[in-house]
Amino acid sequence: MSAGLSGVVVDISGAAVPGAKLVLTYVRSGAERRQVSGPEGEFVFLRLSTGDYRLQVESAGFAASQKAISYQGAEIRLIVPLTAAASSEVTVSGTDYVEETTTPAHVLITPDEIDRMPSQSVSSPFSSLITMTAPGVSADSNGSFHPLGDHAESSFSVDGQPITDQLSRTFSTQPSLNTLQSVEIREGAPGADVGDKTSMVIVAQTRSGLDQRRPAGSIHLGRGTFATSNVSANLGFGSERFGSFSAVDAVNSARFLDTPETINLHANGNAENIFERLDYRLTDKTSLQLNASLSHSWFQTPNTFDQQALSQNQRQTIISFNIAPQVIHTFNSRAFGRTNLWLRQDKIRYRPSDNIFSDTPAYLEQARRLTNAGIRPEFTYVHRRHNVNVGGEFKHTFLAEQFATGLTSPTYNSPCLDQEGAPSANTSVRDPSQCSTIGLAPNSAYLPGLLSLDLTRGGTIYSFRGKTDIKQFALFGQDFIRYGDFQFKLGLRYDKYNGLVGTHGLQPRVGLTYSMPRLHTTLRGDYSRVFLTPYNENLIVASSNGPGSPSASLGAADSHILSTANRNQFNVGFTTALKRISFSGEYLWKFTYGAYDFDVLLNSPLTFPTQFQKSKIDGGLVRITLLPSHGLGGFFTVSHTRSRLFGPQTGGVSFSAPYSDVVRPDHDQGLSMNLNLRYQFGKRGPWIDASYRYDGGLVSVATPDIATALRLTGDEQQQMGLYCGNTFATVSAPLRSCDGPIRATRIRIPAPGTYDADRNPARVAVRNTVDLAVGEDNLISHENQSIGIRVEVVNLNNTSALYNYLSTFSGTHFLTPRAVTAGIRYTF
Repeated sequence: MSAGLSGVVVDISGAAVPGAKLVLTYVRSGAERRQVSGPEGEFVFLRLSTGDYRLQVESAGFAASQKAISYQGAEIRLIVPLTAAASSEVTVSGTDYVEETTTPAHVLITPDEIDRMPSQSVSSPFSSLITMTAPGVSADSNGSFHPLGDHAESSFSVDGQPITDQLSRTFSTQPSLNTLQSVEIREGAPGADVGDKTSMVIVAQTRSGLDQRRPAGSIHLGRGTFATSNVSANLGFGSERFGSFSAVDAVNSARFLDTPETINLHANGNAENIFERLDYRLTDKTSLQLNASLSHSWFQTPNTFDQQALSQNQRQTIISFNIAPQVIHTFNSRAFGRTNLWLRQDKIRYRPSDNIFSDTPAYLEQARRLTNAGIRPEFTYVHRRHNVNVGGEFKHTFLAEQFATGLTSPTYNSPCLDQEGAPSANTSVRDPSQCSTIGLAPNSAYLPGLLSLDLTRGGTIYSFRGKTDIKQFALFGQDFIRYGDFQFKLGLRYDKYNGLVGTHGLQPRVGLTYSMPRLHTTLRGDYSRVFLTPYNENLIVASSNGPGSPSASLGAADSHILSTANRNQFNVGFTTALKRISFSGEYLWKFTYGAYDFDVLLNSPLTFPTQFQKSKIDGGLVRITLLPSHGLGGFFTVSHTRSRLFGPQTGGVSFSAPYSDVVRPDHDQGLSMNLNLRYQFGKRGPWIDASYRYDGGLVSVATPDIATALRLTGDEQQQMGLYCGNTFATVSAPLRSCDGPIRATRIRIPAPGTYDADRNPARVAVRNTVDLAVGEDNLISHENQSIGIRVEVVNLNNTSALYNYLSTFSGTHFLTPRAVTAGIRYTF
């Protein structure tokens, strides 16, 4: 838990000045907050709203000191010197803060970046923001992202409420950018205060109406390509003791999710969000807060050409709510505590077409509900060399899953192959031994376990229903000890997991930081033991085994209950902070025993967790940040991650071919880069925000060689851009042989005889994209009101490329083609 504004009052010799009177004034409303510096001269102001402040410090025998402070959501730590000279005034920018070295390697996303950076995802702008600002993030479709070589080992902390379940669009609902005040992305070694999904921890603070005696807010209307419309509004108001912040958002688009074809087929969707935050300062030391949100979304599952020809009409709805009260109590200038409580739920329905045989390759239906309740108390104490944080956490998750499926395509699991080597549509044959009698060849990939649910061959629909609950309990404590230029991190965490399995884990988290003030550089090294738990999404189905289980009924590999996992993680890094530019670098090694991944069911959007013997991940991250100066700011990131999974499978359901001893999963990406430059003309003039993204390409496990590509359908071949000489595959004319050079424009398939699942896998082709936003926030202004306009262009260079291809996680999806959005905003 971090303070908004903290620091120490000293005299000209550097000695602490206790008992100094501090008055912090919010310039917009004139609201004042008062405090007296502690025995070590320390002070802290919690829960600030973004905006301009004036800090006045007085002490007997010293001249008064006054500082103008611009707070933009990132923590500010000051050293306030008092002298015998005349009163002085100093301006401190929100970007001139002194970083607390107790935090791991991280990225601070500024309010301007939250507001102005174009989003590459209509349905999940929060995920897009993370992908475009942080190194080590591999972009995936539909707002998903893979953090630091892992599939989805990321968690969110929203005003102290931990959320470790997946928040990408097809699983849940993300916090709206309209509600956020600041975002911190922690990529370094995890502290003892976080557990479970720790590869990346996204810490978000929502906006507050405290100290806004004059109501303030905005209304935004936008319209763009693919018939995309969006509207958002927010309103904040309050006093020194009470605050209310409300926000509403709605979006509708004909390309709500990323599509499996270059054009949009059956891709409509909409989403609506309502958020309310209430603050009340019960006393000068005790504050209450309540966050409440309600979200709804409805969207179609985009079709391929083959599915569109059959009038496939699969849809999904998500209804989510969250209620999260918290209490913050400041004991004194050295100690404060916070207690969070919450109740949240995701209710998901996946609906099939009205005609069962309109769905291909399978009829699918699902109803899933995830309800999570919990409490998290924590206490922070700062004194001299020590910064102590202790606390606990209890979470109770209730899962309910219903699931039904049946094969509707006669070629998906055909016992025979035709003369061209493609699956035969002949439904009279039920066993490969019968193929030769009708002039066909046996299909070595045929799965006899699927015959019972092959509706084209007399099978019936398979149904599953299950419920369970999971209890998780954690205790943690850590101390950051300063000793000269050194800082020691000593942390310990204990987790107990009681779900489909019952296990526990003790996790030391230790580190050393060394500061070199003359070089403005800090070096750090950390070791972390991490206790990981299975994904909750479709956990019951994936963990069911024995007769009648999905494993036995769907022809999957042997299923086992997913268990917990353990990880040993090592981090080394540095930070160099100069006046207007900062450099940071990190290298990490993660060794996981019982690593998790996902597998997809029957080439559909339904995914299920799976578990492997172990994984090894390593990677390097570099970020260069240009702090705003004369209107210019920006950053550059470059990262490399290498992810390796080792078989055999030890848990969950796998519908794919067994992994080899070592393989690169489809979230491994060798190189990615982000470049962002923004310029503001004057203090209130027009602005430009330009971003460049390079993606080295995710692994394509479905296309190990040309022979495999030649067996795919015409639709799948044209999606990858397969061609022989000057002849390109089409939906109706697939390539089954080639006497000359054969390549794919969107997939890099290894040359014959060179494929290696570890060292030379197939990959999605490299892509480069450019996004641009321009705007004028004060086109018309009068007193505290203004009208502004903006235009955003995503994929300005109109790159035709894939996020993924026949992925075991989410199938095939294309990047958004060039999309233009224009908007108008009224601010008051």
